[in-house]
Amino acid sequence: MNNLGKVLQQQGRGAEGERCLRRALELLPDYPLALNNLGVVCGGQGRHDEALACFRRALELEPESINALYNIAGVYNCLNRRDEAIAHLRRLLALQPDHAPAGHMLAALSGETTEAAPREYVEETFDAYAGRFDRHLTEQLQYTVPQALQEIVASVVGEGGRIERMLDLGCGTGLAGEAFRPMVRQLHGIDISAGMLARAGAKNLYDLLEQEDLAVWLEHCRQRYDLIIATDVFVYIGQLDPIFAALDRCTAPGALLGFSIERCDEGQNYLLRPSGRYAQSPAYIERLAAEHGWTILTHRSHGIRREEGEWIAGDLYLLRR
Repeated sequence: MNNLGKVLQQQGRGAEGERCLRRALELLPDYPLALNNLGVVCGGQGRHDEALACFRRALELEPESINALYNIAGVYNCLNRRDEAIAHLRRLLALQPDHAPAGHMLAALSGETTEAAPREYVEETFDAYAGRFDRHLTEQLQYTVPQALQEIVASVVGEGGRIERMLDLGCGTGLAGEAFRPMVRQLHGIDISAGMLARAGAKNLYDLLEQEDLAVWLEHCRQRYDLIIATDVFVYIGQLDPIFAALDRCTAPGALLGFSIERCDEGQNYLLRPSGRYAQSPAYIERLAAEHGWTILTHRSHGIRREEGEWIAGDLYLLRR
């Protein structure tokens, strides 16, 4: 019942998963794994007090549970109880010093800015998120970046214009693919998460899907693209210099590059926020564009997503090589 509940939750079937997990706890009330998984379900639905109760009980039963320590820190972060989140992350790292996701979140909550989120953090986050990604992002967070970027590109290409070959960097479940497919002859998608790629593949939008870290894939890219799109991707890569350098080898003169960023103040190139996501400054983007031979065609403000009733301020860009 515990395993079934976890799988159902990962598929986005939270209510069914919760019933299975509660049934597991009826059978065995002091079952740490089921308590931890029920806490994940409750936390994902914004029921933070219930989630905390589950994680606390799981830790009473199994004080060195890495998963429960990491998950309870996440709930404390959502509640802006950062000292408690930091304390649990430090407790976790004392037990497992090489836990990359915990290290990333400790840096984020401690005000330290690293260059990029570790692969393990991104992969783990999106594998767990894949089942409910589309609905949560578009309905609850009111995410419209792919459609907004498509409109910008369409205005540049012109009515009826077609793109020969497009690369969707960090394609996720294919939200950008859905927006751009009608205007693209060949569509390739790259993502680090197998769970997200499985969702994208089921939509039958892409001519090619590959699982790899974006920076690694770009370093070995031998194809040239007419359009590259990165929606909600640079929020997991603070320092964009290596990405822009790698883009040189897979774009030709005239190619277009469209992307979104969360915005930080002009006094810094990029910043790691307590959310675990990065923000970049417009001045940083302008410098990168100039250094790597890109002209900024469009730059506009855009709400990236809604969190706690407020829009996360960001920007949309379209550049030409």
